[in-house]
Amino acid sequence: MVAIDETWIRDFEPELKSQSSEWRGKDSPRPKKFKRAQSNVKKMMIFAYDCKGVIMTDRVPSGRTVIAAYYRQFVQKLRCKMRANRRDLLENGVLILHDNARPHLGKDVRELLDG
Repeated sequence: MVAIDETWIRDFEPELKSQSSEWRGKDSPRPKKFKRAQSNVKKMMIFAYDCKGVIMTDRVPSGRTVIAAYYRQFVQKLRCKMRANRRDLLENGVLILHDNARPHLGKDVRELLDG
């Protein structure tokens, strides 16, 4: 069984020591050297994994959405990865587990998975 899931991710940008430095008095509390700030950039990631671990990941380019054609390309690339790294899955017949999002149910995707 191979599970495929999409999720939103955000990058975290640590502040440099020089950016967090400031003058403090002798009795002032100790300053923090860095902090993590959540960036405004939010990206979609697609993960495919089985009981042995992650098979493939894909970072959807900014400004693109996951439509049936994009998801079909992902599944085709996944097949190539499985041929290289998890050949036993393809030989025994792989079961793909994904949710019922519209791109997963597109005609192109169904034809690819049925064929």
